[in-house]
Amino acid sequence: MPILFALLVSAGVAVLLMLLVQRREQHRETLRAAVLRTQVELLRAAAADPELARAAAGPQFGDSEGEEARRHLFFEAQVTAWELQWRIGALSRHQLHAHASALLAGEEGRRYWERARANRAGLTGDDDKLRAFTKVFDEARQTLRHADAS
Repeated sequence: MPILFALLVSAGVAVLLMLLVQRREQHRETLRAAVLRTQVELLRAAAADPELARAAAGPQFGDSEGEEARRHLFFEAQVTAWELQWRIGALSRHQLHAHASALLAGEEGRRYWERARANRAGLTGDDDKLRAFTKVFDEARQTLRHADAS
């Protein structure tokens, strides 16, 4: 009987620990989603103002007239919105690949990804979801390169 009681208590503790870990991960994802929404709002504001767009897009756009920086910010906001959808499970891998392919099919989209990829890849750290997100874009780019070469 004491062994059965010990097993029941152990199982109960294990379930409680599992629920605690799950809840903590859910909280992190909720915070990440809020940060991504804020990032999209900031990008939207920067895209509306050419001077702010140049500042937000980075030093590579400092000498431009602002339109290129605004386009870059538009793509960044779009990709960040897809990232948010990916994180919360609203986009499948197939859907994300389709979005990435559509973005990368155009010259401006390819230029955006060439500029942004290193920064985005550098931010992945140990975040498996973000690493998988970046990998889908890289795969879409490779697929388009092979199609162009054919």
